[in-house]
Amino acid sequence: MRAVFVFCEGIHDITFVVRSLGQLANATWIGDSIGKLPSPLGPIPDPLNPTKPKLESLIAKRYSSRTLDGLRLKAAAHAPLPAFEAIVKANDTLFVLIRCHGDGASQAAIKLINDTMVLLNPAFGTDLKEIAAAFIFDADASLGQRESTFAAEFASILQNVTAPTHGKWVKGSHRVGLYVFHNQASKSGSLEEIIAPLVAAEWGTRWAAADAYLHQNAQPTDPVRVKRSEWLKAQINVTGQFLYPGDPMSIVISKPRGAMPGLGDAHFSGGESQSLVNFLNGVLW
Repeated sequence: MRAVFVFCEGIHDITFVVRSLGQLANATWIGDSIGKLPSPLGPIPDPLNPTKPKLESLIAKRYSSRTLDGLRLKAAAHAPLPAFEAIVKANDTLFVLIRCHGDGASQAAIKLINDTMVLLNPAFGTDLKEIAAAFIFDADASLGQRESTFAAEFASILQNVTAPTHGKWVKGSHRVGLYVFHNQASKSGSLEEIIAPLVAAEWGTRWAAADAYLHQNAQPTDPVRVKRSEWLKAQINVTGQFLYPGDPMSIVISKPRGAMPGLGDAHFSGGESQSLVNFLNGVLW
């Protein structure tokens, strides 16, 4: 079994990835408890000692070994970054979605990758035999700058290979890929610019009304006026508040469940979703 660790900046990125994989790769949600996950994500049990596994779960060990004394309550209440958020499976590949909050967590992401690779030593007999690391970012001001920053921040796992550019994979000591959400013409932008048309297509009247509300009430110094992506985050959230009062953008773009509303599956089979899924399936195994 193989796994792709997909490092994302935020929860709404993870939602977009999971829904795209579900729609285009028939990926299914893995809802097992940590103790039942494939090792080393889950443990390797010892039949002779049910209370002590042969190999402890990578996830359980990561969370249980935290030193809390130096943390404030709010920090202690949340999983440390990088944080495991979801796992989906397509064929014999697991896609492990990890919230990483961008460049600031680069060294922690590198450590997680290296710690996992140590556990893949055949002597341990884990279910996972190979892993790859996909990093998903917004271009923000510049695609080229994002690629350069990635090459610098993740140099230690890119030794003896040229750092990947958008949509590419490299295979050296580690399998590493980079995917950057951006506008094809301007070579800048963010995922919000991709999600916005989907929300507008689903809830057109409310989308237009949300835009009008922001224009009428946003002050020149408000954060929504600073960047286009911030405006779109606010507009997406205002549009969704009629259905999801108080919920964040990741819920607004979530999958409909039963009688619960949501953004339809068809929205996650477009060009960007296709490009993303092709990238995630393109690991140099």
